[in-house]
Amino acid sequence: MSHTIEETTIETSGLEFAALTCGDGDDAALLLHGFPDSPHTFEPLLERLADAGYTAVAPYMRGYGDTERPAVEPGNYTPLMLGSDVFSLLGTFDDDDPLVVGHDWGAIAATTAAASNGSQFGTCVTMAVPPNFMPQLDDYAGQALRSWYMTEFQIPGHGEDILRRDDFALIDRLWRLWSPDWTKDEAHLERIKETFRTGETVEAALMYYRDFFDMFLSRPRDQLEIGGIDVPTLLLAGAHDGCISADLFETAPECYDARVELEVLNNAGHFHHAERPDAVADRILSFVDS
Repeated sequence: MSHTIEETTIETSGLEFAALTCGDGDDAALLLHGFPDSPHTFEPLLERLADAGYTAVAPYMRGYGDTERPAVEPGNYTPLMLGSDVFSLLGTFDDDDPLVVGHDWGAIAATTAAASNGSQFGTCVTMAVPPNFMPQLDDYAGQALRSWYMTEFQIPGHGEDILRRDDFALIDRLWRLWSPDWTKDEAHLERIKETFRTGETVEAALMYYRDFFDMFLSRPRDQLEIGGIDVPTLLLAGAHDGCISADLFETAPECYDARVELEVLNNAGHFHHAERPDAVADRILSFVDS
């Protein structure tokens, strides 16, 4: 069955989200993208979910593209605010047990929401970022080198400059470094760059990282630990991820009280949903159906 991906606008109790939608099934799926990316990254997955009977929705995240952009000020782009967006979006669905899929920052948003109140979730899939990412940084020295860009982004003006420089050449570089097995898709990268050319998307995207550091770096490790997540969750990592090592997922299942499965995908890096879309879709659907 063939389904058309359409552009839409979602009015929530919080923000107005620009989004892509596909399918008109009784089940609902919310797909949340990361950095540097856009909801177009999920097009193959949107179609597969629509074929499986879902109404699948992939919004531009807070501050991205034509989604409403709160003032680019400290506190407006924290993981807690991203988690609140998840609940606002789920509140527009006519489904008591929705599927939530998050990649990168989308994974952080989904995990934050699930950890605070998983009652609005049916099933969760988080990709590329483990729930216990921050407390593990001291355990994996090499991860600090992989996360160099996060430190660069902390410097106001400098972060914006390096992201915009040479027509967003950093976006090409990060996709190449983080997904070394990926066959470069110029059209997809151009759509991402067009998103970052829109309004203050650059400033908003960097504020995610600045708020993240402000929220977590000053806290002792025991306050960073996450546990007791009571939402059935599939954790996906890429074996060749150049952004976040798959090693950081080893203890991730310990964060859950509900059913949890971890799979490290071979021949895949950070953007494994774009690199191996069929394998990711198959794995998600088998988990949901099990």
